[in-house]
Amino acid sequence: MNSLLKSLVNLFSASAAPAQDRDDRYLAESVDIYDLERRMKQVDAGHHNLYAIGAYGIFMR
Repeated sequence: MNSLLKSLVNLFSASAAPAQDRDDRYLAESVDIYDLERRMKQVDAGHHNLYAIGAYGIFMR
C-alpha cells in the first residue's frame, strides 16, 4: 500500500527540472536525424509539449 501511495505521489508531482534540461532530454529521445530535426523545430517554435497520437491526433503531455 505504501509503494502504491508513493507511486501516485510521484506521478502527480510537478517536475522541478529547468526548461533547458527538459528540452535536452526531449531532444535526446529522438530516434533518427529526421526525428531530431522535427523535435528541434518544435522546441524552437515552443510546441515541444505537444505530441501526436495516432495518425492525426494532437494531445498535451
